[in-house]
Amino acid sequence: MDDTSSCMRCDRELPKRRLKEVVHEEGRMRIRQLVCPNCLDQIMNESGRVRGVVGTKKAAAAHIDRGPGTGERQSMGQRS
Repeated sequence: MDDTSSCMRCDRELPKRRLKEVVHEEGRMRIRQLVCPNCLDQIMNESGRVRGVVGTKKAAAAHIDRGPGTGERQSMGQRS
């Protein structure tokens, strides 16, 4: 049976393999969260910029630059 965990944003219970890792900065602290796919979409749509980075708990994570912006997203496959 698959281990379950809850989304750190909405508390929805999901299998751990379905959770996504999100990273953002608050001051000098790097905050990491595991969120459900729905919350990840909301976070990405509200952010100024999204970059693909190597995750700590997952192979890949989304690094979020908070604040208003163009909603620019950079795929890990298109890094320069």
